[in-house]
Amino acid sequence: MFLDTIFTASIFHGMCVPDKLRLKSSITFLLLFFWGITIPCKAQTATDSLANDFRSVVAKNFSRYRTVNLYWEMKGSHHYTFASGGTEMEKARKRDLHTIRFSTMIPVVKKKRFSLYGNLQYSNYHFQIQGEPSDIFGQDDYSHYQGGLSASYFASLLGRPFLLSADVSVDGWNEGWGKLQGRFVAAMIFKRGNKTGISVGLAAMALGKIPVMPVFSYWHRFDNPDWSVDITLPSQLYLRYQIKNQRISVGSSMTGDNFYLHTDLSELPSVCYYSEVVIKPEVLYEYIINKHFYLSARTGISVPLKSGLYTKGRKEIKLTGEHLEQDRSLIPFFHVGISYSLFR
Repeated sequence: MFLDTIFTASIFHGMCVPDKLRLKSSITFLLLFFWGITIPCKAQTATDSLANDFRSVVAKNFSRYRTVNLYWEMKGSHHYTFASGGTEMEKARKRDLHTIRFSTMIPVVKKKRFSLYGNLQYSNYHFQIQGEPSDIFGQDDYSHYQGGLSASYFASLLGRPFLLSADVSVDGWNEGWGKLQGRFVAAMIFKRGNKTGISVGLAAMALGKIPVMPVFSYWHRFDNPDWSVDITLPSQLYLRYQIKNQRISVGSSMTGDNFYLHTDLSELPSVCYYSEVVIKPEVLYEYIINKHFYLSARTGISVPLKSGLYTKGRKEIKLTGEHLEQDRSLIPFFHVGISYSLFR
């Protein structure tokens, strides 16, 4: 989320503070994505540090994540199929899909180069199965909780700004605890300026199918300062246009939904972990209400990348050689949210 004054001009000697802070915000955002990219993926949440709050300074008062977030999302009805090794296990139709999510990040320690934050998130997923009762989705509502600590340390290496970030988190549901996870990111800024920023790093993840992955961040402001491109690979790509207290972005992001559930299939464990990783090509509109409150609305298409059922420890469920996979069609979505930013 948002980093406070630990990223001061003394760390970025010789460069204007806003642009450096924005570059650091892009790097710190990588933590958020690599918390989520663990396959199966958890949804992107505000769990990195307060660096992204200062993104508001460099992006003309807009920040990527904020101190408190509340949103509601509606998705289109669709057919789905669960299968294992080519054998169909269940085929049905979901309708009346709604998600409500609340997240917050609280500062614990704030120093010049070091920060520590506690974070919490609650998600509620509602949908109905049309027709015959489902053996997998036995209820209409599912809750998912997660929380943890995120730490960031900013230093220099070989004369360049260098960020070390780590977090530990635990999740759960209404019936108990889920799993403990850890993530680590090391990233370096290779180019920094008023118009362009480039950073490269590595991310390590517990429970990841790919334990170590490269990360890349690129930001460029065009000659017309209202236009910019914002890329964090492999998680997002946006072309942005801003005028006064409004901003429109066109691009795509990677996110996901996940929760624990009981099923009535004898082949499965008593408790399973449902996860769906998606790419969302979208149009995003943001509006600044005042110096602390923001509104957002986005719409687009949810494109499934990987989804299915896993064990509680996020291992693949073995039936006939493969885990239980879900297939579904592309679906539209509409999302509205309100946020509060502790810092301006």
